[in-house]
Amino acid sequence: MKKHWNFIIRAVNLLLILAVLWQYQQVALVRADAVSARQKEIDEANAWNTSVLQAQQAAEEAEAESGLKDGTYEGTGLGFGDDITVQITISGGQMTDITVLQHDGEDKPYYTQALTMLDKMLTAQTGDVDLVSGATLTCEGLRDAVQDALGKAAA
Repeated sequence: MKKHWNFIIRAVNLLLILAVLWQYQQVALVRADAVSARQKEIDEANAWNTSVLQAQQAAEEAEAESGLKDGTYEGTGLGFGDDITVQITISGGQMTDITVLQHDGEDKPYYTQALTMLDKMLTAQTGDVDLVSGATLTCEGLRDAVQDALGKAAA
């Protein structure tokens, strides 16, 4: 019996080790399932957050695009010699044309230099563009007139 006793102890030890390893495997599987479920929740939350952010951005873009009402608007700004009056045309929420209606007090050379700003304003869709050197006061008058008209279009 002593001969078998050593074998039995080793067999029991082996069975205990196998039982512990099996239990460890079960715990690892439960943890893997929990991690997988948590990752799925995180992915769903991220997808929801992304959709909310996209909806907010779309709403902001739509608001920015529709910020200007279609039509024609006049604005006035003080130039070098007198008031400068412009008319802007808004179509599809975009500024499509700028026409100078009145510039009586402006010196022709300065006025001619300043007119290059109008194309820049149309491209940038704003009156806030760089002024032309050498025609600062006329440029400021044009800029202020366009900003005034844009303010009326946004109202």
